[in-house]
Amino acid sequence: MLLLLAACSSRVRADNPEGAVHLFIAAARSGDRASVYQRLGPETRARIEALLSSSRHQGGRLIAKPEDFFSVGWAPPAWEPAGTRTVHREHDRAEVEVFSAAGDRHSLTLVREGKEWKIELPGG
Repeated sequence: MLLLLAACSSRVRADNPEGAVHLFIAAARSGDRASVYQRLGPETRARIEALLSSSRHQGGRLIAKPEDFFSVGWAPPAWEPAGTRTVHREHDRAEVEVFSAAGDRHSLTLVREGKEWKIELPGG
């Protein structure tokens, strides 16, 4: 499955919700935090930027980048994605479900930003 995902990622584009999810997964699997950050939606990036700003006020000279606030690709996933499907799409918002062969499912919310779709992670 990983080889299929990697082979397809060169043709996958973020101009549709499912393509954006495939690119997000590929970036996370490769451990490329900068690419993962670029695939995040504006609300998620704003929350990360707020954390970054707060750390600058508390950390003095600490220099951090937004992608330093999360980790990707450091641990094996709990399950392997077998596919995606668009559950809902309306105007500039969409919901894409990622599923495994065993039936595990996870929904992602996406928003359109310019010509690309971006993933909005749940706030916490």
